Amino acid sequence: MKTLITRAFKVTQQEKSLLDSLGLDITFWSDEHAEVPDPEQYEAVISYELFKYNDIARFTALKYMQVTSAGLDHLPMAEIRRRGIVLNNARGVYSVPMAEFALCGVLQLYKQSRRFAANQQAHRWERLRGLQEIAGKQVLIVGVGSIGCEVAKRFAAFDAVVSGVDVVPISSPYFHSVLPAARLDEMLPQADIVVITLPLMASTRHMFDAARLARFREDALLVNLARGAIVDQAALVAALQAGRLGGAVLDVFEQEPLPQDDPLWDMPNVLVTPHNSFLSESNNSSMFRVVLGNLQKYLQENK
Repeated sequence: MKTLITRAFKVTQQEKSLLDSLGLDITFWSDEHAEVPDPEQYEAVISYELFKYNDIARFTALKYMQVTSAGLDHLPMAEIRRRGIVLNNARGVYSVPMAEFALCGVLQLYKQSRRFAANQQAHRWERLRGLQEIAGKQVLIVGVGSIGCEVAKRFAAFDAVVSGVDVVPISSPYFHSVLPAARLDEMLPQADIVVITLPLMASTRHMFDAARLARFREDALLVNLARGAIVDQAALVAALQAGRLGGAVLDVFEQEPLPQDDPLWDMPNVLVTPHNSFLSESNNSSMFRVVLGNLQKYLQENK
């Protein structure tokens, strides 16, 4: 199977040998922003955002796609569905590091780690009282896919009461309950911590607008590791500035990089990170396992 692999998917020589053993005829392409020559020859593509810069219509033989992202919002989904191209994402690859990042962010705000770091730098001995605990807090996870389930597992281990909402309710020992997405507004006023792990689609863009943010408790934390556009950022800034929200852990934004003059940078109750939550030491090995498994399944089913 003639396969194009972009720089987004890095493999060792040993891993390449495993791919070769599947019968793949591999071409490596270094620049996803550049136009691929002779695209009509490729039956399979492994990439990240190749089709933001290359017209998928030119890949006339394409039958199989693997992307290195969990989200699919950057892909020409209508054309992929119309042509019946098999599409796999990086489901599960980033779930553990993102879940750890969510927990870490909440702990940093609850335990006032910035204040302690500033005191250490100033050689100031100041005991802080009234630090918050995760134990006993109501955690609401919006989107209970692979990432949401890993987030639930970690907050449950800290004795939080974890609930979820999703269009497809699931059963999991880490959730106290998982309710239909239609009950989101009912659940928000009860939550101490709201974690967004949804994909970005037309139906989820600005899902958390001013009206929905107004349903949050004034001391609640919002954690967004999914996509920035799921939250109306201007409405979020307004809520934080007015004291209608306890704080936020934000790894994604409507505009990235976040502009230097954005007020979110300087808010003491907001943790800003540069779309970094999915990155970890295990990314490459985890990605290879997923890609290899998906290819093996596809080739077995299409002998």
